[in-house]
Amino acid sequence: MNWRSFFHRDHWIVTILAFVFMGILAYVTVNVDFLNPIEQAFSNYSLSDMYYQIERQGVEPEPSELITIVDMTDYYYRGDLAEILMKVNDMEPMAVGVDIIFEGVRDDAVGNELLQDAVIALGDKAIFALKLKDYNEEKEQFTSVTRSYFADSLTIQQGYANLPDNMEARNIRDYTVTQQLNDSIVYSFPYMIAHFIDDEIPPTDKVLHIDYSNVAFPVIKASELDEHEELIAGHVVMVGTMHEEQDMHLSPIGKMAGLEMQTYALKTILERKVIIDSPKWFNYLLAFIICFLVELSLYAIGIFSAKYEKNTFISFFDKSGLLTTIIVLLWLIGINWIGYLVFKKYGIYIDTVLLLALVAMLIAACVIRPIPVHFPGVIQSPNEA
Repeated sequence: MNWRSFFHRDHWIVTILAFVFMGILAYVTVNVDFLNPIEQAFSNYSLSDMYYQIERQGVEPEPSELITIVDMTDYYYRGDLAEILMKVNDMEPMAVGVDIIFEGVRDDAVGNELLQDAVIALGDKAIFALKLKDYNEEKEQFTSVTRSYFADSLTIQQGYANLPDNMEARNIRDYTVTQQLNDSIVYSFPYMIAHFIDDEIPPTDKVLHIDYSNVAFPVIKASELDEHEELIAGHVVMVGTMHEEQDMHLSPIGKMAGLEMQTYALKTILERKVIIDSPKWFNYLLAFIICFLVELSLYAIGIFSAKYEKNTFISFFDKSGLLTTIIVLLWLIGINWIGYLVFKKYGIYIDTVLLLALVAMLIAACVIRPIPVHFPGVIQSPNEA
């Protein structure tokens, strides 16, 4: 076999054409209106979702020893909510995050007063959620906010609980630490809790990835608090609803409550876990190199099949396309597995969507055209190869 054939210009041409075609396809899907759903589908796809699923496959999640969730889904009256908050406070938690916004003063004057008393008793250890509204895209800032009714009369710590899904039913993989509210900076709900626990955690204006590693947070029903005091004392307690349909969102590991997502974001911040996206230039370079190597491997199959074309077994695998399919599947498995190991060990996410699309395109091309077994002036016949 003449190894010069593996570096013939035709391999480079095939790889470059594959890139050009994918570039045209990407441009068309973004700029042609009726193809916009395709672009949205690709933008909502991330292999990190599969990585988290692999991590959880057949493995029991590790219980969190720091954070506990108190579920108040079945409680609606402010007097009852106040009683639960007082009970949590009596158990001496490290911090309390209340992901409930108590809008407006209701007719229940006693309930309002009891709730304010509970807020005062919690003191600085409690952080309350607020909601930013009316986003101005031109100025890149929110212009209004919804807070609990006691926010103006009491000194409390607050953080925004907005999730970056834009109400588009997308998987929520990211969180933010700061947002602009008119002329001021507002910090997120999980960051405010984390900063209370560790005031050396710095803020950032970047969009960061939530770490959905295989951890489970103990969930206690509010009615069962007395039975689980050991999960409250000295813990960070997240209070909110776990079963309100309007507050359920999509995540890489399934549908979950907004409160649970805030808890994963809090865990990510406390652990200072930063998941880095590999730079685009690296993704393109890696895609080009792998695409070229796949093209060479497919060419090698063509030479191998031609050399042993009289062998019925090999001829069957070649003509049916099974051999080519197996080789490409091995490439895809290898790419995904290496990406998972890099993600798991180093916290680096390599976006291989382009790479996988190019590999799929190459195998499709092999189905509709025969793989060349020689190049002019390089290999004269299968026997000589």
